[in-house]
Amino acid sequence: MASDNLTYQKQPGKTPLRKPIAVVPNKQTKQGTTGVQTPYSKDHEKGKAVLVPAIVYVLSGGTTREKVYFQALRNDKILSSCVQVLFQSKDGQGLQPYQMDEIWQRGRQRGKITVEGKEYRLSKVDKVFLVTDVDEFESQLVKILSQKAKVDYGQWIISNPCIEIWLYYCYEKNLAPELLKLRYVSRARRSQRLKQLNNDLIKGGADPRKAFDNTPAGIANSKAHFRTGHYGIPKFLATSFHLMMEQIQRFIIERGRSFEEYQEAKRKKIEAFLEGK
Repeated sequence: MASDNLTYQKQPGKTPLRKPIAVVPNKQTKQGTTGVQTPYSKDHEKGKAVLVPAIVYVLSGGTTREKVYFQALRNDKILSSCVQVLFQSKDGQGLQPYQMDEIWQRGRQRGKITVEGKEYRLSKVDKVFLVTDVDEFESQLVKILSQKAKVDYGQWIISNPCIEIWLYYCYEKNLAPELLKLRYVSRARRSQRLKQLNNDLIKGGADPRKAFDNTPAGIANSKAHFRTGHYGIPKFLATSFHLMMEQIQRFIIERGRSFEEYQEAKRKKIEAFLEGK
């Protein structure tokens, strides 16, 4: 992937600074600023070409596997220098779609959100994702999405039946026959059954920490099976998770890095560990 050269030649009074790389322009709304912010800090005009990470707010219905998945990004120096993920959910039972929507609408109206006790102005947030499973919540999602205002820039990321299908695509390209039979399992039991199948069909199980390393493959495989129904809700065994990860990858590329760079650095780290260095 192409990357931008973030340096310039120091010749005081003669050489002008390079212009920031092209990004999607901001859109002003009554609620504040949306869209991609410039990746440069305000000090760029003073001669300091310092990149700042994009801020991504992830409001999640799930509490455990989603959080573990994004923890890999938050812990890595290369990726976290490009993207700062503000992850929010509710310990225990998590959040149903209507609860997520209530939290988001309050934040949107106030123009700010609170994550882990810290307040963030939405004008500084580059992208908002609401991550949920279909499970037995399809009627809630239909109601929310059918009433969604045009100025509401929160993007729903939905997996049918649950995030386990995204984790599966991070490892596998084709749907196993066992997965297709899930159609005959009750909605209330599909997610748990899919999790069990992932442990059976994928060597070592669909560990979300390792799945993150396979994100590029997950994007390609998910797109190949992506189909939607009413109001953009993914059909059975489909997920829009790849849309979120493609955006995160764009943020990384805009800041001169790449996911492949992260994968290579991790591979070398594992090799060094195995060699006892």
